[in-house]
Amino acid sequence: MAGGPIRSLANLVNKLPYNFFIVTSAFDHFATKPYDLPTGEWITRSENEHVMYLLPGELTKAKFDTILAYREFDCFYINSLFSVSFALNPMRWLKKAGMAEKVVLAPRGMLKPGALSIKPLKKKIFLATAKAVGLFSNITWHATGMDEELEIKQHFKNARIKTAQNLSRPAKPRINPVEKTVNQLKLITVARVSKEKNLLGAAEYLKTVAGDVQWDIYGTIQDPAYLELCKSTLDNCSVKIQFKGEVNPSALPALFEEYHFFYLMTLGENFGHAIAESLISGLPVIISNRTPWRNLEAEKAGWDLPLTLSDVRQVLTLASEMDQKTYATWCQGALNLGCTIANDTAAYNHSIALFS
Repeated sequence: MAGGPIRSLANLVNKLPYNFFIVTSAFDHFATKPYDLPTGEWITRSENEHVMYLLPGELTKAKFDTILAYREFDCFYINSLFSVSFALNPMRWLKKAGMAEKVVLAPRGMLKPGALSIKPLKKKIFLATAKAVGLFSNITWHATGMDEELEIKQHFKNARIKTAQNLSRPAKPRINPVEKTVNQLKLITVARVSKEKNLLGAAEYLKTVAGDVQWDIYGTIQDPAYLELCKSTLDNCSVKIQFKGEVNPSALPALFEEYHFFYLMTLGENFGHAIAESLISGLPVIISNRTPWRNLEAEKAGWDLPLTLSDVRQVLTLASEMDQKTYATWCQGALNLGCTIANDTAAYNHSIALFS
């Protein structure tokens, strides 16, 4: 299943008191077969959610004009930055129609240094061209935090920005969390298998951790060769690594009960819905310091660490050596922080303001 950006959009639709008309691909992320659903027409999913699924190439200018004529829309929310079909073309067409001021664009972490380091020349040329032709002039940008606000201003210094943190589901503790014994560590990662998620670095940090260590990875395989490289890195050590495939976000709370810590040494996250989901479930996290989730150790909710061998291995060893009593304290700390995240009224109010 597609990850954070889709979860962000789903939470907006589920929580805000607006009518949403969503135009999206008929294919899941990296899927080879489309959904078994009608395409090219509106499907009512709930009272406030209407979805149109489109096949590749189906979102033409003529189709877009038909969508615009369906009803008068108050706002156009673009949930991407580099997608030609669902961001760039609609952006051009809306500008030509004089509707740029109705556009809210969410870059979803695509301006982070880690994301821009993948195919950097192509992205650098695109951003320079977009600025030169004023592609994103007169629109509103949706930043999900101060870091993203600064990243947008770095590339578009005169950008009009509204900041609203992503919304989360209600907090709910793990009912039957797995038992924690000394020198035992069960880690879960929920992320795309890609270089941005730094799974190879995560594997390197695990190599010298003593004890019974299990690491399970759930997500879409974006880079099969990269996954094999991660596996081979742990070939000659005791860590048991398994790739479990894709998982529906609704299954995560039950899945988290089987693990001790959420583990993600990412190169950069705009929000990190899987991290938030983990905390909301009361599962402490071991993550890099390149996400919005910081100062976790003070909350006894986990650790946000620099990407250095000594720092990460020290924490992994500490986590492995925890007994049940100590571990329960960290689970409660994670849940306490998760409740704060889930009950963030400011995030809700700022999300309402995005479309006003």
